[in-house]
Amino acid sequence: MEEWSRSGEALGGRYFRCSDGLIVRDPGLDNMTQVITGLLDGGDFEQILQCLDNE
Repeated sequence: MEEWSRSGEALGGRYFRCSDGLIVRDPGLDNMTQVITGLLDGGDFEQILQCLDNE
């Protein structure tokens, strides 16, 4: 995350994603909201957070 903060990746190192999760670097609802907003604005939301079937 620190390297990404210098390169600008992952919203400047504000999050880390893996196949089954999303980790926001800084705690708090405001920080989580900012990361999700950034993912929506950047068009990455559907690639990172996937909808589960309701069946």
